[in-house]
Amino acid sequence: ARTLENLAKAIQDDPMKGALHRPQNASVSSVSKDVVDAIRAISPFVSAYKSVSKRRALPWDPNMGEDAGEMDSFVRYLVMRLLNSLKGKALDYTRDGRDDSQAKAHIFMINNAYYLLEELGNEQHGHHHDTKDPKTDSDVYKIHGTWFDDKVNKMMDSEKKKYLEHWEALNTHLTAVDNEQLEFMKGDTKILSLESGRLIKTRFSGFNESFERTYELHKNLCIIDARLRLSLQQEVS
Repeated sequence: ARTLENLAKAIQDDPMKGALHRPQNASVSSVSKDVVDAIRAISPFVSAYKSVSKRRALPWDPNMGEDAGEMDSFVRYLVMRLLNSLKGKALDYTRDGRDDSQAKAHIFMINNAYYLLEELGNEQHGHHHDTKDPKTDSDVYKIHGTWFDDKVNKMMDSEKKKYLEHWEALNTHLTAVDNEQLEFMKGDTKILSLESGRLIKTRFSGFNESFERTYELHKNLCIIDARLRLSLQQEVS
């Protein structure tokens, strides 16, 4: 029981402050990988866990005896502690005061959510295991409760929406030009006058400048999976 409690506490107390505890490129946090490994390591010991939970009330399961919960209750507790830790790290990115800090926070959460869904989710997110590579039950352990996919997917979708707002802001430069504002060369309804041409050019110039500035801020951020990267690119476009 003490070992289980120490594991949960280690996840909850994982350091948040300081760049050392956050990936420079906003990729997957080491604590996410550690939690996945820990869940896989304990997953085969269902009977041993049950014998402990029956005899002692635990922070995540106050019931004892026959009313004691299954291993799933502990896994859920670990995952919730992890998500709280990741939110704290994401918030710490925003405190760096850099131009890309907010985008980093969103990409960090997207990367970690995607990683958790790939490794532990019950749904397939494009990841295909090599069937020629034999794996033990713990290697392929999945969280079957719908709460996990629902919770992590909701978190990822929320962060995606916030991240895409950085790119959607570019659309403010592409407002429509009223036909009444356009003038054409005399005798030719297809060639714009010099002033109308400048008006169109100014709209695109603002877009190009903002696009280049946004691209420079985001180009060093890491997207951990090619499928995830393609998905984000399609949503941006």
